[in-house]
Amino acid sequence: MLPCGTGMCGGAGNIRDEAVDYGNSSQGDGAFYTGKYRNLFNEYLGVSQKETDDRLEYVWNHFFVNDGTKLYFEDSDSTAYIYDTGNRDVRTEGMSYGMMICVQLDKRDEFDKIWRWAKTHMLYTSGRWKGYFAWQCNPDGSKIGGEPSCATDGEVYFIMSLYFASHRWGDGGAFNYAQEARTILKDVMSKDGSQGVFNMFNTDAKLISFVPSDDGSWLHTDPSYNLPAFFELWARWSDTDKDFWSQTPEAARNLLAAASHPVTGLFPDYSTFEGKPFQPGWKKDYDARRYQYDAIRCAMNIGMDYYWFGKDKVRQNDMMTRLLRFFKEDNFTHGQFNLDGTEPTGLYSEGMAGANAVGAICLDDKGLAKEYIERLWNVEPPTGYLRYYSGMVYMLSMLHVSGQFRIY
Repeated sequence: MLPCGTGMCGGAGNIRDEAVDYGNSSQGDGAFYTGKYRNLFNEYLGVSQKETDDRLEYVWNHFFVNDGTKLYFEDSDSTAYIYDTGNRDVRTEGMSYGMMICVQLDKRDEFDKIWRWAKTHMLYTSGRWKGYFAWQCNPDGSKIGGEPSCATDGEVYFIMSLYFASHRWGDGGAFNYAQEARTILKDVMSKDGSQGVFNMFNTDAKLISFVPSDDGSWLHTDPSYNLPAFFELWARWSDTDKDFWSQTPEAARNLLAAASHPVTGLFPDYSTFEGKPFQPGWKKDYDARRYQYDAIRCAMNIGMDYYWFGKDKVRQNDMMTRLLRFFKEDNFTHGQFNLDGTEPTGLYSEGMAGANAVGAICLDDKGLAKEYIERLWNVEPPTGYLRYYSGMVYMLSMLHVSGQFRIY
């Protein structure tokens, strides 16, 4: 089945509302409307499609097949998990990323095995957390913590990958993917807070909350959890709360623009709903007001929105120009900073090379864009025990930049 493009998309359960503009911003000109996905390795570097396909197969084998470097592990004939090699656990972030990678590469068997594991061990099917996923489990499936809450970036990717699976493969197999996506989306927006659990999105701000719990986490966000391109599709494909979902893409775009530092372009790991850096009182392990770990994904989110929908090109070009010039001035050396660029720590990672190359899609400065595309092509996928997070972001980014991360 071809990816969705010009208002035509097959697959069971697709209720696509063709290229609707909800009035929050002008209609864009991205791949959602045209069906065209650019291979930037070819455009900028002259890499052939075969060379691109071979590289993607190499990266797939690195993370899903090869002993010593893989993150994908089957624990039965029908279930599998993505392993966080650094923390020695299984997280919704990695599981949902793994499913997205599988649907993009047409790996249905692996997709179903990951989803079956997540649904069996992580999904709350009753109680106050119904519809959410326990964000952290042991490889044997046991939940870590007494009643662990969710990390909502996982929910976002689970829902989106299930929709894509429905549209690419249909709903006649082991799972009705579309029904499961819509059920989760409905369940996570049916909480009134009376039991200490809230909706996944703060209904006043129209923004995704960091954790929908009554410890205050419902009242702030993580900029990297804001995926306007995904929310555009939810507004079209959900069978509930359509008016609410129609307001979320623009809210996410505004949040990302507000959170980006006016000089460096850097994003904080956590922010208020106004985009101001935020440090929760409970967080003691590091300063989330800095550009740290989560924040590397903001460039990937913005680049994806730019080439899928193209509704916010001026601001997105501005943000990415500032950000990518900053990293070049730092000589691609460090990985964490204060938002003004001071107090650099850590190393520039493979995941950053990937996410920033996706952000380069937004650039008017084609020379700078080429430098980032070339750096991504030349970097090897990470190895070692800390390969998990950087590796997953790297692999998603390779799909984006090669034109293989598509709307299905």
